[in-house]
Amino acid sequence: MEDILSYHNWWNQLELQWQLAFAKTVLLHNNKPTEVELAALYNITTLRLAGPSAPYPNMQVELTNLSGIKNLPNLSLLFVTHQQISNVEIVSTLPLLKSLFLNNNCITSLKGIETLTDLEQLYVQHNQINSIKPVEQLTNLREFYVQDNCIASLDGLTEKHSDKLTMFICRPNEQLKQKEIIRAERELGIICR
Repeated sequence: MEDILSYHNWWNQLELQWQLAFAKTVLLHNNKPTEVELAALYNITTLRLAGPSAPYPNMQVELTNLSGIKNLPNLSLLFVTHQQISNVEIVSTLPLLKSLFLNNNCITSLKGIETLTDLEQLYVQHNQINSIKPVEQLTNLREFYVQDNCIASLDGLTEKHSDKLTMFICRPNEQLKQKEIIRAERELGIICR
């Protein structure tokens, strides 16, 4: 009974945009969720929320924040693409996250991902990110897509990344100079595509 009550409390505290997003993409109806549905949603491991401009959208509105994922402790794969997200700090509450897709948003900073040390895939292309420094401790990254942002430096990547990081896409980034790419390839052993 306590879990059921906490699931209902969680649902009732969600912003309307998130209730609508979950209704459209997970519950697949607009009725009040059942206890079973809430329990399943609360314990979901994979969530895909593709906004209306995505190639294969599953939503007709754009989310403006990530508040709805805050209490989804079992998420390991999260897609929130083609939305209006600008802040990602809330992802720090998702310790099991392995894959994070936040491409085509309005993100300016990766602050919040520093604690996601099990993260293997990070897709943040087509944003307004100006630094990749927060990935410094994410040495389990296998794929990192950060092209079409505002980065001028690859500070944050270390030699420890070179063991697993086999797909690093950083071009184009208008402010990223060729000498910085060469430095990363020579000193860190990371191929910059």
